[in-house]
Amino acid sequence: MTRTEMSCLRKCAEGRTDAEIGADLELTAAEVASVLSVVMLKLRVPNRMAGLAKAARLGYLGNDPAG
Repeated sequence: MTRTEMSCLRKCAEGRTDAEIGADLELTAAEVASVLSVVMLKLRVPNRMAGLAKAARLGYLGNDPAG
């Protein structure tokens, strides 16, 4: 996954909205939604909740050294 995809995924796991994530990453809410859709495709899951569960199992939601 790209750095942007990982950042969006981790912020989504924190319960942040697409608009909040976008403000942090200088993206629009629609761009964040698109990035997260790609992430869900890469994880092969049907929705964000399943994606977050799988990402947690895979260890993707650990500490981010880049911030």
